[in-house]
Amino acid sequence: MALTLNQIVKKIEDYGNQHAQINFVLYGDVYDHLSQGEVVYPAMFFNLDSCQILAKEIQYTFGIYFMDRQIETTEELEVMSDQLLTAQDIIAQIRNNANEWKVADGIPMTLFVESEPDVLAGVKADITLTLASLNNRCQIPLT
Repeated sequence: MALTLNQIVKKIEDYGNQHAQINFVLYGDVYDHLSQGEVVYPAMFFNLDSCQILAKEIQYTFGIYFMDRQIETTEELEVMSDQLLTAQDIIAQIRNNANEWKVADGIPMTLFVESEPDVLAGVKADITLTLASLNNRCQIPLT
């Protein structure tokens, strides 16, 4: 049986929590939590951007944000560089062959700088996980 969305989210959370350069991990809307002051940086946020059912597969596309505070504008490049390295570590774990999903060869990365509520810099990775799905009438529970 394929992994559920809850199980996938838990695995990604575990990867973030186990990483030495990530102090805060949260599944949910990034911008809702940034303004609440509870974030300890560097941080990893992720959410489900979309889901698609194919003939024999299901695809989940997650947006994963890796970010840290920057003190001066001159630190922007340094922070982005560090967050790109962290993103590569997490992506390597997500791509691990022991996982039940497939990951595309290309993963779009977007660098960003935010000024509210903190001056932040980082990278967003858009990762699509493809899992097997029987997707047939025999899977429908009987009532």
